[in-house]
Amino acid sequence: MYKYANIELTPAIFKELLIEKFDGMQFKRPDAIKVITEYHTNNGGILEKSSYIGTFKRATKMLKDSGITNPSYGIWQLNYKEPETRIYKVEKNEEKIKADETYGEGKVAVYVYYYDVYKELAKLRGEEYFPCKIGRTDVEPLQRIISQSGTSYPERPHIALIFYCDNSSYLEATFHNVLKLKNKWIKDAPGVEWFKTNIEEIKTIYNSIINN
Repeated sequence: MYKYANIELTPAIFKELLIEKFDGMQFKRPDAIKVITEYHTNNGGILEKSSYIGTFKRATKMLKDSGITNPSYGIWQLNYKEPETRIYKVEKNEEKIKADETYGEGKVAVYVYYYDVYKELAKLRGEEYFPCKIGRTDVEPLQRIISQSGTSYPERPHIALIFYCDNSSYLEATFHNVLKLKNKWIKDAPGVEWFKTNIEEIKTIYNSIINN
């Protein structure tokens, strides 16, 4: 049961949910407010205000010494860093992590992953596309993904696709260039591998490559 059911969304509760939903991520204030207020009410919490901008401001003020920054206009970054609850390690005896779908053959790979919170946010907005990372690796792709995000995010990446191949640089560049031509590149994201797309669009691009 949600511990804040039948309780108004206060700055302290907003702070806790902000850490839970957005720690280790970049986000915009309207997005955070929408995700958190929707989550709070969907789980039985109460909203008594017409606007929660002030609640957001007070919550971020409470986090000012705990890793929240405002790196550019309209963009927030939260790195709360709570290793006892956030570190994710892969051990032989742990549940094996798998990609949703794998394609092709080869010793190298291109991988696609995303975070469920952004997909859920897109769904709330009625949008078809959401941020997906398209990268390449010359090592085992699942280990590569986990090494990127295991100690930096409270949520496991959702590994959607792995494309095994013999030339990951070429395949990755093809995905990137096609999506850039479609104006899907997220220019202000960390790194250069994030695109506002979806899994079906990426699979369509892949099929067009291997069928030509």
